[in-house]
Amino acid sequence: MARAAQSHYQRLGVPADADLSTLRQAYRQRAMEFHPDRGSGDADNMAAINAAWAVLSDPNSRAAYDQTLGPLLVRRRTPASPTATAARPQGPQSRKNAWFAGLRVQTRRLGSEAARSAVQALALRHRRPRALYDVFVDEIVESLGTDIDDRVKRARQAGAAPLDLALASALIGVREQARVVARDVSHAGLDDRAVAQAELLDRMWDNLAHGVSREVEQSLGGNPRLLRALTGRRV
Repeated sequence: MARAAQSHYQRLGVPADADLSTLRQAYRQRAMEFHPDRGSGDADNMAAINAAWAVLSDPNSRAAYDQTLGPLLVRRRTPASPTATAARPQGPQSRKNAWFAGLRVQTRRLGSEAARSAVQALALRHRRPRALYDVFVDEIVESLGTDIDDRVKRARQAGAAPLDLALASALIGVREQARVVARDVSHAGLDDRAVAQAELLDRMWDNLAHGVSREVEQSLGGNPRLLRALTGRRV
């Protein structure tokens, strides 16, 4: 008899009602155990773990996935139905794609957390409405997930540890978004919107950079200091 497929929850070793913090901790523990860069690594298991995290870390995709497992999942914590097997990568290219998809989700999530924290800090510090900064958050966060394969490569070259690749990729994305704003200012001139974006990006960098070593931060280019470049002021 074929072995029943594991659910994403089982792959991470968490109950189906686990909160995001529990999921993140479980993912990091499993990743440390199975990452291919480690001597005891296992590429197949790592790909499956990344696929599980990519689905469960996003509320919308998690809700859709839970629908495939049946209404008794949370109460009984039963194994996944056979339909969950479709989420498991089936070949080298699929595993690679799943790995990058997981990193893309993580990068955007980390960027969103850094942006929301930055908005709150800036609004309080400058006594301005949150909406002044909130208007840019979605666009910035979305941009952090683009070109993820290239950004992961650059993150590796900068010395980022395997578990910090999403974080380093987010930092790379912040610098690239800063370059976009600087380019737009050079063409259209400086206005209040550009200043707000500069403040937000500089603060996002600081929030994200706490998670990597100083050496990696410097290898990635350091805080873009966009506000200083545009106005001579600091955040």
